[in-house]
Amino acid sequence: MYQQASFLRLLTGFILLTGCTASASSNLIINGAMTDWDAEMPTAWTSQITQKLEKVKGPTPENQALQVEVSTAYPLEHGSISQAFAIKPQTRYRISGQIKGTPGMGYLQIALQKDSEPFSRLQSKRNAGDDWTPIELTFHTADCNSAEAILRWEQETDYLGKRVAFADLTVEELGPLVYEGEEVAPRAVATFNSIGLYWKPNGGTATRSVSVNYRKKGTDTWAEAMPLWFDSNEHPEEEAEHTAEYRGSIVYLDSGTEYEIKLALENGPTRVITATTRSDDFKIIRKVTLPTTYTKKYEIFEGGSAEEGYVLYEPAEGAKAVWDGGGLIEQNLEIKASYVIVRGLTLTNARTNGIYLDNVRDVIIDNCDISGWGETRANGQADNLNAAIYSRSPMIERIVIQNCDLHHPRSDSNSWNQERPGTKSKHPQGPQGIVFYGGKGGHVIRNNRIYSDMEHMFNDGMGEVHNFSYKGFPVCDSDIYDNFISHCWDDALEIEGADMNVRVWNNYIDMTYGAIGAAVPTLGPVYFFRNVYAVSRKHEGTSANDLTGHYLVKIGNENAQLSRGKMYIFHNTSLQPAPFDGSNMPSSGAQAGIAYTSPKKKQENITSRNNIFHMRRPTNWSIKNPQKTTSNDFDYDLYDGRTAFKDGSEANGVEASPQFVYAPDGRLWLSPGTPGHDAGERLPNFNDRFVGSAPDMGAIEQGSPEPKPATWPKFPAPVSSN
Repeated sequence: MYQQASFLRLLTGFILLTGCTASASSNLIINGAMTDWDAEMPTAWTSQITQKLEKVKGPTPENQALQVEVSTAYPLEHGSISQAFAIKPQTRYRISGQIKGTPGMGYLQIALQKDSEPFSRLQSKRNAGDDWTPIELTFHTADCNSAEAILRWEQETDYLGKRVAFADLTVEELGPLVYEGEEVAPRAVATFNSIGLYWKPNGGTATRSVSVNYRKKGTDTWAEAMPLWFDSNEHPEEEAEHTAEYRGSIVYLDSGTEYEIKLALENGPTRVITATTRSDDFKIIRKVTLPTTYTKKYEIFEGGSAEEGYVLYEPAEGAKAVWDGGGLIEQNLEIKASYVIVRGLTLTNARTNGIYLDNVRDVIIDNCDISGWGETRANGQADNLNAAIYSRSPMIERIVIQNCDLHHPRSDSNSWNQERPGTKSKHPQGPQGIVFYGGKGGHVIRNNRIYSDMEHMFNDGMGEVHNFSYKGFPVCDSDIYDNFISHCWDDALEIEGADMNVRVWNNYIDMTYGAIGAAVPTLGPVYFFRNVYAVSRKHEGTSANDLTGHYLVKIGNENAQLSRGKMYIFHNTSLQPAPFDGSNMPSSGAQAGIAYTSPKKKQENITSRNNIFHMRRPTNWSIKNPQKTTSNDFDYDLYDGRTAFKDGSEANGVEASPQFVYAPDGRLWLSPGTPGHDAGERLPNFNDRFVGSAPDMGAIEQGSPEPKPATWPKFPAPVSSN
């Protein structure tokens, strides 16, 4: 799923992207050749720390260089000499130079500022040794308008008397990123109901769109999907294959069906490919009957194959299997074979995790009930990330978790009001429903219920810890839908990391501090659509602070390099149920819609459409983007709280509180004729089946025949209901 390119392909792509797309301009660095000096300092450069500086011969006879000798040690503080210059927002630049000296001692750094406020720092690789090492770093300015080029060196005690030299410093503006290499043919990665698309045509760039149309093979009519997103971020090392790549998804497809997909580059080639969605009719080659009781760890070593099918492990027909670990065995079940289906087990009281997945792929966990897992340390703190279903494997791929109840762990997470023993941190730590550390993606998590009570709370409902990385959870090509998640002191769904063609929809979230953790997609696109958030709560106490709510979608990370992937937020709803018993609050729902949790945090390339951000009070933030990021696009949302975003946002938004009525199945949809009804924007493939003159804002289309997911409860009556 998450394939790595060959070294040759990466090298070729690097040469093409950097060699053919640069539109060189004049050097923005003054005295980058280090030829002009004022006493002991090269002119136009400044330094805060005194070391021995001298002019020496550069890489060629006509070049000069700045050499630094560490004469005074400064523990924990790198040396620097810098120069400030103006830059254009939303523009690519490259800093380059040459460095020689003690291996690994020197490097280049760029410090970006927005309106004189620090924004981010990026640094190059380090010098290789006593020969001149060419160093360069391409960077994107985001919304920044000034920068510093910084020459940096180590100056710990171990470096006393060591030398490093810098030469040929340049900063030049580059043109927009264009892929000018051999075409990387389109590929499609299918789940049961979605297809992720990848394509690198020659001439691809952010200003040339790729349209998407699809149809069932054998039919005549093409349907429109959303255009692919062009990734203009220059990714490092093994992720470089995704630089200058078009990506996107088709959703709401039928399982076990072959589709034709037509991709057309604007003023360029058209390609037609086929892809077949995964079938719900799993081919079984053998059945293994499981015991009805078991008190040891059960291990599965035998599985099937892609060609033959699955080995099914389940109790005898009509029997109920209840395996109780007694709090002693580490896991109830370990799966060490691929192409395995485990069905119909009740697993309880494992010491750490209910089910452990080894280096496996194509495993289906179906109709299982897992409870009572999770350790608590002697100091009373729950072990972090013990899970009903758990894996640490870097190879895990295409795991299906469906129709399961993951509930009532034995341990209990701390809340944001409870300091963890031996630390000054209040960040929740404790059990979770699902934990996959990294892996290769391709997962489907559907029709599950993850729930508990106030004495046995989760940290997150699902996720892991490498959130600001090119891995995270669920990595790529994954679907999470039709689930119910509750009782989390942090996020119900922590969908962070690579997030490449990840789709999260039709999930109902209740009794958590936050609903969706989406701090960064480093690659994207990630899609959050038609999710519903009910009760939001910080702590189990009864004070006003305990009952404070938080966000529907959490955004942002301080690392700008990791915060430029694509995110779509469509047709989600935050409800406002009745207030907590005995409280003086107006309601008990979220107190933020889309929220950056700190002014320092960043996330670009967000598109928000057709959401309902219903807040407790008008002073709450419906959309909070304090940096007013220009690449973010907020529009056609219904909101009744405060906003902070770039000028021109929500030009078609509706500033009002929603007026709901009950649908026959117990969901809430907008009352006809009220704000937000028939007021949304058409989003091809995402809301084609709307009723009326235009799509409704929010998760539930009024009059829609789409059924309520079986895991969802009746919606709570909102404080503003008719």
